[in-house]
Amino acid sequence: MNHTEFPEMQDAEVHTNSYLRPRWPFASVEDGLLHIDGKSVEEIARKYGTPFYMIIEKEVRSRLKRFRKAFAYRPFQPQYAVKCNSNPAILQIIREEGFEADTSSMGEIMLALKAGFRPDQITLTNQYKSPEELHLAISLEIKALGIDSLEDLEDMVRMAETLNKEANIFLRINANIRRGEDYDTSRHQYGIPLESAEEAIRIAAREKHTRLAGLHWHGAYVPEPGVYLEALRKITDLAEFAKRAGNPLEYLDFGGGFPAEYGDEKAFTPEEVGESFSRTLERIIKQKGLERPTLIFEPGKFIVANAGLAVFRVVSFKNFGEQKILISDGGTYNMLPDPLIWDCYYHILPASRMDEAPDVRYAAIKGNTCDHLDSIAKGRMLPPLRKGDLLVATDCGAYSNVMASNFNGRKIPPMLMLRKDGEIEMIRRPQTYEELFSPELDREPREDDRLVADILREHLDDKLTARRLEHKGFLLQHP
Repeated sequence: MNHTEFPEMQDAEVHTNSYLRPRWPFASVEDGLLHIDGKSVEEIARKYGTPFYMIIEKEVRSRLKRFRKAFAYRPFQPQYAVKCNSNPAILQIIREEGFEADTSSMGEIMLALKAGFRPDQITLTNQYKSPEELHLAISLEIKALGIDSLEDLEDMVRMAETLNKEANIFLRINANIRRGEDYDTSRHQYGIPLESAEEAIRIAAREKHTRLAGLHWHGAYVPEPGVYLEALRKITDLAEFAKRAGNPLEYLDFGGGFPAEYGDEKAFTPEEVGESFSRTLERIIKQKGLERPTLIFEPGKFIVANAGLAVFRVVSFKNFGEQKILISDGGTYNMLPDPLIWDCYYHILPASRMDEAPDVRYAAIKGNTCDHLDSIAKGRMLPPLRKGDLLVATDCGAYSNVMASNFNGRKIPPMLMLRKDGEIEMIRRPQTYEELFSPELDREPREDDRLVADILREHLDDKLTARRLEHKGFLLQHP
């Protein structure tokens, strides 16, 4: 078809291309409506209602494969940062693609176990581990506990002695890396300061109930690939020290920090890190005579952020002269909290009018809560919208759902997954009001937690027979 003969079709193509980005290979437009892997978003919304989250399984799997392929070094065992999106359906995909689970709490350990991970495929790393978390992690014999401070090491040793068990540990080190004024890990809360690292290695190496299995570094939001290479040099220096101290290391873990693309800003890719990192690690191992360690990275945002969407409807407009404000049934507090925390930019797609020109400037796209901070987006050019039109916020597969709250007594939206076979599955159902309010209305401490009990019986057998595992809010006692 010659589009010059049909200028209105040519215009529609131009408008469509102005909205879509290459990082959404699953998105297309048919008859002016947004489709996801061939499924009409309008039809999905009619069936499930709005608002809702959607995760695209094909994109998650594609990114997992891509990340593993980016690093030539072997042995290589990537882990997924569960904190980014801990839905068990997503975790099952992670496990199926050969990744392990990097957890930050007792709850995330439970979710990983429910998703089919073995204890020896799970690490626990955070700044503070409660006695309950230490008890659970050491009893389960997870792959490793990431020790974040000398005090954390002391607490872990005390619990291991109490349980008379040996615990595998990684020491998390803050490598004091700086890049200009905006990036300085010495301002981060993560890890044992570099100047205390050798002391921590000596303590961990001599303790009877600890096995120092590896070193860990976490760079948070890493700004450019060179940061990983600097961390590599500093951490392998410490690995050499550990070897001289009689404790060769089995693992080197360089955390996460791989960015996702937001807005129109470019982000560095795993491929830009993988080749030079693998080559440098190979050279350092030979130079220092290190026993060949297993390399670990813990991507999160890169895996799920760009694979997630949020779908909501226009409910009303407020026009103040030239300033137009749009009200939606979505929101920040209950669905997309990132803009409340950092300067997050979501692309907003006019899912019902993808073939129309973005001729109208909306000063703000507001959410459904009674708070003036509830702004999903500001200053957006979109077509002339009407009540009932669908909007889609892109790139929200990481953190959005796990950080959403019940502010204003509102429910967190359900989550759908578009499966690789084209079927749609609800992987998080809508909340009930009973679930929202039961901690206030039923204030008596619960004497058991059926989910925890089932998991522990499955994975601990008789190891905790007649032993109590206490936790705030419940007391679990095995019969």
